[in-house]
Amino acid sequence: MELRQLDYFLACCEHGTFTAAARSMQVVQSAVSTSVAKLEREVGAQLFDRTPTTLVLTEAGRAVVEPARAAVRARAEIVDALAALRGDIRGDVAVGALVNIVTIDLAEAFGAVHRRHPGVAIAMRQNPQGSQGNIRGLRDGTLDLALLGGPDQEIPGITVYRLAREPLVLVAHPDHRLVRAGGFAAADLAAERTIDYPPGWGTRAVTDKWLPHRRSVIEVADQEFGIRLALNDFGVTLVPWSVAHDHAGAVGVPCTDRDLDWVVSIAHSSVRSPSTAARAVLDIVREVTTRTA
Repeated sequence: MELRQLDYFLACCEHGTFTAAARSMQVVQSAVSTSVAKLEREVGAQLFDRTPTTLVLTEAGRAVVEPARAAVRARAEIVDALAALRGDIRGDVAVGALVNIVTIDLAEAFGAVHRRHPGVAIAMRQNPQGSQGNIRGLRDGTLDLALLGGPDQEIPGITVYRLAREPLVLVAHPDHRLVRAGGFAAADLAAERTIDYPPGWGTRAVTDKWLPHRRSVIEVADQEFGIRLALNDFGVTLVPWSVAHDHAGAVGVPCTDRDLDWVVSIAHSSVRSPSTAARAVLDIVREVTTRTA
C-alpha cells in the first residue's frame, strides 16, 4: 500500500467523484480510479459504491477514513520535523475560507506568507456550511486552519484567535422606512421580509441568537446576492458592516437595542499541534490582520 493511494482515496471522500478528486489532485481521472481500485484489491474490500453521479462510502470505506487520515498526517509530520531541523519552513496548509469576507485583508497576509516562506503552499477550502463546516474540518483533520465568523464564543476542542469585530447592519431598499429612520430595533423585524443565510454561517448564528422572531422568506448562500435582493425591495438583510460598506448603493443601518457583534477569528484544532507551516501562516495572518473594535 502506498500513501499516494490514501491521498486519492481521501480526495474521493471529500469531492464525491473520481473526476473532481482528480482535478483537486491535478492528475488525470484514470490515475485516481485505478489507484482506488488497487487499494480496494489490497485491503480486500470495496471502499466505494459507484453510482452514475457520485461515490458513496461503503461500511468498509467508512472504517478506513480515519486511519487513512492518520497515516497522511503522520507523513506530513515527518516531513515537517525534518524541514524544521534544516530551518526550512515548507509544506501544504489547508485553510477553511468564509464567503464574501472583506473584514480582513487575507490577500495582504498571504502575500506576506509567500515573501517570508516561499516553500509554503496554501489551499483554500470553501464549505457550504460556513463556520460550522470549518469547525468540523478542523476536528476531522481535513483543515489545518480555518476562518470563523459569528458570536464571540469558546469552542470545545478548537483554539480560536480573534482577528476583527464589527456589527451586523441592516440593508434594505433606499426608500425603506428603516433606512430612512437610520436605525432599527429587534422588534421592527417582526413585520419585515428577511433575507437569511444558511444554517452554520456566522451571520446566521448572530441573527438566530439576537433576532429569533424575524420572518425569513429566503435563504441565499451569497451575501452580495442577498444585498442585491434587498436593494431591489425583495426584503431586508443583515450583513457585516464591511460587506455593506463594500457594496455600491448599500447603506448599513445599525441596530439600536442589540449588540449584533460579528467576530472574525482564525482557529486550529487544540487536539493536534499545527505543523510548522500552519503555525507560520497563523502567525502572519494574526500579525497582518488583527483588528479589534
